[in-house]
Order: sequence, then structure tokens, then C-alpha cells
Amino acid sequence: MPSVRLNFDGLTFDLDTRQIWVGGSEVRLSPKAFDLLALLIERRPRAVSKDDISRHLWPGTFVSESSLPSLISEIRDGIADDQRTPGLIRTIRRFGYAFQGEPQPDVRQPAVTGRARYVLLAAAQEVALLPGENVIGREGEGMIDIKSTSVSRRHARVLVELDGATIEDLGSKNGTFVNDREVKAPTRLANGDQVRIASVLFTFRLLPVSQSTETQSGRSGTRLRS
Repeated sequence: MPSVRLNFDGLTFDLDTRQIWVGGSEVRLSPKAFDLLALLIERRPRAVSKDDISRHLWPGTFVSESSLPSLISEIRDGIADDQRTPGLIRTIRRFGYAFQGEPQPDVRQPAVTGRARYVLLAAAQEVALLPGENVIGREGEGMIDIKSTSVSRRHARVLVELDGATIEDLGSKNGTFVNDREVKAPTRLANGDQVRIASVLFTFRLLPVSQSTETQSGRSGTRLRS
């Protein structure tokens, strides 16, 4: 399956981060339920047999007949499939299940263009993210300088490229987090993500350049107070 975020009529599925959102709210499934949904999305729109699903989820293990229907119910409840017409999960009697949604453009993560810009918002301040590397830390020429003892000297960096932005922790003492998940590897950022640098909270936003807001660079001696 391609390592991209997929959108299906209000359902957002991200295999890389193992996250699911419905209407902007994150949905938490059990690991097996997530793996089953990933399998059905990968094979869409083909039907996947119960035997094939069992081999994928429980290789070499005997499980009760109720295990698979329970996972399907968990998925349907989690993604509010009963509120969709038709539903995304289709049951094929005496055979298996299929995912019948068609992916839509990802509106949460548009590409950087001449009409948009990335920013980090903290309280009443707005910090512009420039194309290329943006280092966040304490006391350094050209970096986003945060005046907080919880922030490491070179804490994290945001890399802005043509197709989006990623954040990476630089071995900080108190960690970097995206939506309360610790950043262990370069992590893709989406519009509206909550980014925490140690104890300092930001919101990552994509704004049109025409939007009339005052931008503070946060670089070269300008400090952001926690």
C-alpha cells in the first residue's frame, strides 16, 4: 500500500502513523482492527475472503469464529459506518468483506505553493516556517528561538519542501510530540496538528498568503516565551 494519507468521505486513514480520523476527531481501534481495516483498504474494491483475512491477522493460530465479526463491528462502530449510505465496509455473505470507498484529495495537507505558507502558532504569536530547514531551540543564530528551560539548545527541526512539511526531533532532552505522540522519526505534519516542543505547545497551520496576520519570524534573537 502506498505510504500516503487517504481520505474516504470524512474518514482519514494514515498507515504510516497508524491513525484514523472521522470528521476531524481521532478514532482509536485495537491493533487487530486497525490491521484488518488496512488490509481491506489495500485490497479495495475487491472482496477479501474470511480465510485470507484469518491468515493475514492470525497466521498459524486457531481463533474462534466470532473473532472476525467482532473486529468488523469494532471498525464499523469506530468509523460510524452505520451513518453512511452506502457504508464503507461491505459484507459478502458466506465469503468475507470488502472496502468500497474511493479515495478523495487530502484537504488537510495541501502542497506548498505561491499562494500558501506554513506557520507555527503559539498563543498570540505566529512563526513563519521558511522553505528548507527550520531549527527550533534555544539561543542560536537563524533558529526559531524559544525561551523555555525545558527546550534543548537544538531541539527539533521542521523541513518544508514542495510537497509538505515534516518534523524531526534532534535528540532533545524532553522530547518532541505531534498530537501527543512522541516523534521518534521524521513525521509528516498536517494542517491543524498540535506540535509540542518539550512543554511549549504550537499549532501547525497552512495559511493563504493573502490572509492578513502579523508574522513574527522567531529567528535571530527574537524569542518566543512559553
